[in-house]
Amino acid sequence: MGDDEITPSLEAAYAVETPDENRRLYAEWASSYEETFVAAKAYRYHLYVADTLVASVRPAGPTLDVGCGTGVVGVALHERGVSEIDGVDISPEMLEQAGTKGVYRQLIEADLTIGMDVADDTYAAVASAGTFTHGHLLPEPIRELIRVTMPGGRCAIGVNAAHFGDLGFAAWLEAAVDEGLIGPYELTRRKVYEGSDPGTPDDMSDIVGFLVR
Repeated sequence: MGDDEITPSLEAAYAVETPDENRRLYAEWASSYEETFVAAKAYRYHLYVADTLVASVRPAGPTLDVGCGTGVVGVALHERGVSEIDGVDISPEMLEQAGTKGVYRQLIEADLTIGMDVADDTYAAVASAGTFTHGHLLPEPIRELIRVTMPGGRCAIGVNAAHFGDLGFAAWLEAAVDEGLIGPYELTRRKVYEGSDPGTPDDMSDIVGFLVR
């Protein structure tokens, strides 16, 4: 992507390669994101990530919504009984939109490739939908999510199905199990959009669920 004007779209999001490009895109898209993407595409993946996180019991402590965007995951978590939610995102404009939802305890601006100004073992749970998607975040930032999660805390992290193996997520997670960072992980594949073709890799994402050790 160059320095010319960005037209917000799913294709533009797929083309993002750097943190600065990410900031530029979502600065333009924040105010219309839920209308032109979530509603227009019948996006449902955020609901599945929230369901995965609270499948057995609500987190007993604060939850971090990673790549929270305009707050659709936070709303879904709140609707499922999660009461203490923080959000983190690289885009201040998206965080501004998230703040209007009234479900977040605090909102944090951070680039996950650098790290978060958050203490170790802060969160009882972590959720993420749409952040580890088309290659602009590789697996290593998951280590930062593990760092801020309490031992015994639960994570539900969405990873685009087309990249789960090709970009090393599977190998990274297996190594994390071997290192004793996380327990054995569970993998669930779900459609990103209601009514999409399940045979289309870009329309499928994996939800990785695991406990932090």
